[in-house]
Amino acid sequence: MVMLGPGVAISKARQVGALTVTEAGDVTAISGDAQAALKELANQYMSLSGDIAQTTLTSLLEKYPEIKAQNG
Repeated sequence: MVMLGPGVAISKARQVGALTVTEAGDVTAISGDAQAALKELANQYMSLSGDIAQTTLTSLLEKYPEIKAQNG
């Protein structure tokens, strides 16, 4: 939640059907295999890393346009 913000973190956690997640982000129940639920949750968060990397790179290229010109 610290890295992604509470809205995104909770939204992704709620996409894991086996988890019951409160508005505060607390997991109050896990149905089925807890290990599988944790793996699915990790996959939800990892799926964001591509978007985060792209946003960071875009921001960097906007700040330093000469980089894009040299490598583009």
